[in-house]
Amino acid sequence: MRPLLRTLLFVLAMLAPVATSMADVDTEAAIPSAGALELIVVEAEGCIYCKLFRRDVLPTYQASEQAKDLPVRFVDINDVEADHLSFKSEVDIVPTFVVVKSQQEVGRISGYVGPENFFHSISYLLASAP
Repeated sequence: MRPLLRTLLFVLAMLAPVATSMADVDTEAAIPSAGALELIVVEAEGCIYCKLFRRDVLPTYQASEQAKDLPVRFVDINDVEADHLSFKSEVDIVPTFVVVKSQQEVGRISGYVGPENFFHSISYLLASAP
């Protein structure tokens, strides 16, 4: 009976809808004015670490003083419209947090680093931004 139950659960899990990226939900975010800083979060469909960032870090970040100077915008890694972004190198890890000024990369955090390290890294990137 147990193997049948496991098989049934496996089949049900495989038939469940695949999670989609939340980047398309954030289409209301406006591109900042020239010279303004922006935090672009590059994420992918089904990325568990992207979900962890949104759950564990994003609410605190959006309420912080840093978010006033560095508004956040989400971009799906597979979005062809994101080609206009000028990153110094390819994004190969999701989530990747890219600080940009005038659509040019200033710095980045590759991968989910947890809340404390994220805030330390963002503070460093803000302080070193031109």
